Amino acid sequence: MFEKDPRTFAPDYKNLSPEQKAMVKLEISLTRFFKGFDASVRRWERMIYPAMIIFGLLGLSGFYLIYHVTKDMHSMSQSFDPAMESNMAQMSVNISELSQNIATMTNQVSLLVGNIQHMDNNISQMNDTITNISVSFDKVNSHMDTLTADISQMRGDTGVMADNIDTMNDSIFTVTQDITEMKQSMRIMTINTGLMGHDMRQMNKPMRAMNTFMPW
Repeated sequence: MFEKDPRTFAPDYKNLSPEQKAMVKLEISLTRFFKGFDASVRRWERMIYPAMIIFGLLGLSGFYLIYHVTKDMHSMSQSFDPAMESNMAQMSVNISELSQNIATMTNQVSLLVGNIQHMDNNISQMNDTITNISVSFDKVNSHMDTLTADISQMRGDTGVMADNIDTMNDSIFTVTQDITEMKQSMRIMTINTGLMGHDMRQMNKPMRAMNTFMPW
């Protein structure tokens, strides 16, 4: 690459030191680089400037088209609905209200989620309570079994007591009959005693008369 440059064939080049030769080669390289860069820049200039002009024209035509399209759309909207602007404003207001309602609904949903979590906690507590109630029912059932056994035993004892009560009733009935007979005997004795008293009084009359005549 450096051998083709005429400066490397100059008589002064051979008398230079290695550092100076390196500087000459660097100068040759930079010169060639800048020449190539200048040539490439010129090529890009030949491409970029027309492209910039074309893009500028396209941009202007685009703005022109957008302006006319906007104007035509405005004319069409006025022809379709003269109150479209007010309707669009009302629509924007409605959209704002809808956004607020959505925000409110979001807050309500958050509260609902919190309430559901609270309900889940309450349900967990209810499950624990139901478990405790089940344990209590099991204890009550065991106690009821014991009570049933005791009642069965009491029924057996009650049967024995009923037999004893029947025997006592029979004895009481017999005693009642004996008391009735005793009452009848007492009534007969009372009658006999009355008769004896009457006889004694009858006997006392002659004795009083005899005592009157014979005081000794």
